[in-house]
Amino acid sequence: MSNRRRGFAHERDLVLKFWSHGFAVMRAPASGSKAKRVLYPDIVAIYKGRVIAVEVKTVREPRSIYIDGDQYEKLVEFSKRAGGEAYIAVKIIGSGEWIFIPIDKLVKTESGKYKLNIELLNTGLKLEGLVSLVKGVRKLTEFTSRDITPP
Repeated sequence: MSNRRRGFAHERDLVLKFWSHGFAVMRAPASGSKAKRVLYPDIVAIYKGRVIAVEVKTVREPRSIYIDGDQYEKLVEFSKRAGGEAYIAVKIIGSGEWIFIPIDKLVKTESGKYKLNIELLNTGLKLEGLVSLVKGVRKLTEFTSRDITPP
């Protein structure tokens, strides 16, 4: 299976996980398409009017990840237009774990890319934490580490 097809499979996996938590969700495949000027993320998940825009990345082991400047800007613009929040979702292959990093936590590099460093992966929210945050079960300030499981 090609890397591209594996990436699509991971995106579909996340779509199903959001759906099982009660979100209206869709995958918007644009990578490599001719829709270069269209501003939409990999996944849009909505829960009772709360919009989450997600760019999906996968890694085999925890490491720094770089996001192209254009990809970052498109995600920010989509989120502004939708009145939502933007996240980078990282799946660490083999663990089955999804980690969510708010896009404003990334750091711009001299080359114009945005860096998601390994420390952010270690402190990001797990899917259950993001779901609790969106549904209003817990506030962001109540999370001290990504390992806390919501009640």
